[in-house]
Amino acid sequence: MMGSGVTDNRIVGDTKPCMMGSGVTDNLIVSDIKPGIISTGITDNLIINNIKIPLIGNDIIDLRTAAVESNWRRPNYLSKIFTPEEQSLIKDDKTVWWLWSAKESVYKIINRATLQRRYAPLSITWFSENIFKYEGEKFFIKSEITDEFIHTIAVANPELFPQLEVCKDPTIKYYKDENGMPMIDNQPVSISHHGRYWAMVKQKNI
Repeated sequence: MMGSGVTDNRIVGDTKPCMMGSGVTDNLIVSDIKPGIISTGITDNLIINNIKIPLIGNDIIDLRTAAVESNWRRPNYLSKIFTPEEQSLIKDDKTVWWLWSAKESVYKIINRATLQRRYAPLSITWFSENIFKYEGEKFFIKSEITDEFIHTIAVANPELFPQLEVCKDPTIKYYKDENGMPMIDNQPVSISHHGRYWAMVKQKNI
């Protein structure tokens, strides 16, 4: 096992195909604060473009597709993505793609917060059991690991996990805001797709 504390078939949030509500939640507020990571170690939200956004990221990996598309055993592949400490955790394919999905999920939070698409995997690092760090800030993850896929969700505040809804119905309609971020009914969502799998994570309507 990878020493991460995650186990196979861990269920994250409410995982199901879902119908989306039509109301705007309490995430909508009036403000004019410029983009940036805002107190990510304290609150589960940031304020950007007048929207109070829960700091959520998710990434799903089709293990069958990953095995065909990526040869992580080739020379120097791991060193470009993982720190020496992270490499010491790697025992098999699942460990590699779990670490990758965690970093990708955290990156999606950072991307949403800063509106910058610069992805530097080595800047997002494993810290301890189910915690990764970026520029000193902690991000918390939960993963569902099966023989077919790995799905990881990252948040800036672990108290947000019970409030999340996970949908795996790719027919759900969404749109992108002016910054290219996915939205449903004025509510920010996190979307990931790879190979045969698709996942969306959002805060439950309250």
